[in-house]
Amino acid sequence: MVISKEKIRSNPLALLFIAVSITVILFASRFPSDGQVGPGFFPIIISLGIIMFAVVDLMIDDDTALEMSDFDFKAAVLIFVLLLLYLGLMPILGFLVGTIAFLPIILYYSGVRSKVTIISISICLPVVLFYLFSRFFLVRLPEGIIPFSRLLPILPIGVIL
Repeated sequence: MVISKEKIRSNPLALLFIAVSITVILFASRFPSDGQVGPGFFPIIISLGIIMFAVVDLMIDDDTALEMSDFDFKAAVLIFVLLLLYLGLMPILGFLVGTIAFLPIILYYSGVRSKVTIISISICLPVVLFYLFSRFFLVRLPEGIIPFSRLLPILPIGVIL
């Protein structure tokens, strides 16, 4: 199959996904790995998968393609701006505080209205992700100006495994 210019013009989201994935691969390849599987491994694998699916989406001729006129760009732009703000504030707030502050906004904007759900996801998910990546995968996450993550108890990983 050949990817025509018409298909590329009619599917700008696939091109956006490819461009963002290439950017992620470029940044993730700079992460230290010491010749082993490092913190850049999973972002690179996920980005390669996104590129593969975007190329397949460009190659497949189907009638179920998203009509761009029906797509709400305002919501996508707002989420993108919030993500940029989240990433920009990450060095200041740190992963834990930044994610706890970011998730309620995204959850509320996504239509979640239950306060219990918003609070529980906004607190539990960052803590679980913090333990998973910092303690299990040994990925250094940003701590921010005030390292609140050091207040969390150290889990006895050996007992869990």
